[in-house]
Amino acid sequence: METKAPEAPAVPASSLPIPDVLAAAADMSLRFVDLNRRVNSDYGVLGAIFQAILDPDFDRTGTSQTWPSWFAFAAFASRAIGQAQLGAEVAMKAATEYTDSGDAEGALAKHVSPHLGALTRGWFAELESDDHRALATFLVAFHSASRHREAFSGVTLGGLVDPRTLVVGVQRLLDLLKSAPGTTTAERLGSVSVTLRNTMTDGNRRIYRDIGGSAQRYLTYRRARSAPPTPDEVLAEFTLPGSARPEIARAAYDFALAHVTDSPRPIDFDKRFPELGDDSLPLVVAGLALYELAGRTAELARRNPIISFANNDLIYREQHDAVQPAFTPGSTLPGEVDRLSLMQVITPGLEVALRLETWKLWEYADRNPALRTAGLLTSRVSEYNWGVWSERWAPVIDTFGPCYRNPAAMWPPPSPDPDAPM
Repeated sequence: METKAPEAPAVPASSLPIPDVLAAAADMSLRFVDLNRRVNSDYGVLGAIFQAILDPDFDRTGTSQTWPSWFAFAAFASRAIGQAQLGAEVAMKAATEYTDSGDAEGALAKHVSPHLGALTRGWFAELESDDHRALATFLVAFHSASRHREAFSGVTLGGLVDPRTLVVGVQRLLDLLKSAPGTTTAERLGSVSVTLRNTMTDGNRRIYRDIGGSAQRYLTYRRARSAPPTPDEVLAEFTLPGSARPEIARAAYDFALAHVTDSPRPIDFDKRFPELGDDSLPLVVAGLALYELAGRTAELARRNPIISFANNDLIYREQHDAVQPAFTPGSTLPGEVDRLSLMQVITPGLEVALRLETWKLWEYADRNPALRTAGLLTSRVSEYNWGVWSERWAPVIDTFGPCYRNPAAMWPPPSPDPDAPM
């Protein structure tokens, strides 16, 4: 896919107003896809502002061969969250409409394929009739959602068509439905849909408030100065609420400089800095100082690895501390199914779409040399659960690969509306 080179921006990125992330994140009336649109829009603005820090020419050209910051990537990745929310809403509506007639299998044949109802019964002949009805209803709902513009664009069928993945995925879904609140198939699928939408919204808000809020505070600090801060000034002066441990931020910054040319760059921050515990804000401060260093580094071959290390610092905070409670709230919430079990169902199909390349978890799993925990009859991607920190950490780092391979394709930011083309 070719991309048109961006025109020079009418307003330099460095002069864009700083989004009021903290106020928007605190507005609990802003939910679901509406919240996601705001999040995506603000990430796009923050991504541009930080790109002007990383690349002095960005204000003039509106494009860049410099690798993007966490925020520019987040504008794309967060769209997938909105697409999952949108898909859940459309799928639930479709499931309710089709099951109201009492003939979900007939609806499957009518709306998807005249042969699919019989085929699914043949493929899963051991299923009870209620299970087959639930499966048929799910396929109708998913198919309807996938035809609705951008809905479920964050889920790839390529990861689900492997028969080993499909069989285990169906069984996990049916097990989940058995535990779901509700007395009818539509009601139980509704509980799954509500859980998916709530989980995505919860995670979206947590990351936005945490990482986006840190960016708002940092840019406010930066613009209040007479001159941009040096990395040393960031480490000495800038703090975030709830964390004032400059010695750890300094240690993380020095560690990055010592290992920035390593291949692969180390990401085991929990082992390198066990004193972080569940408060990795010092990594965010170290990452911001590294962004400033990158902007002062003329040689692109040196600048880009610094940005990558800074991004990894922010990704660690995002994944280890900010978003994890959305997947593991401590108990099953009213009207929901278990979030961790739901994440295991949808994990094999996860993907992140950028302009020139789409990252797919199943492709990552197939090339991942990690030892199997299950037998050969289980696909590698089925061994992952995106809700488990240790199972998603390395894949999350890998999702940034496409934007490093095609940095100019990150600009302009994508449409913030998950129901619109990128």
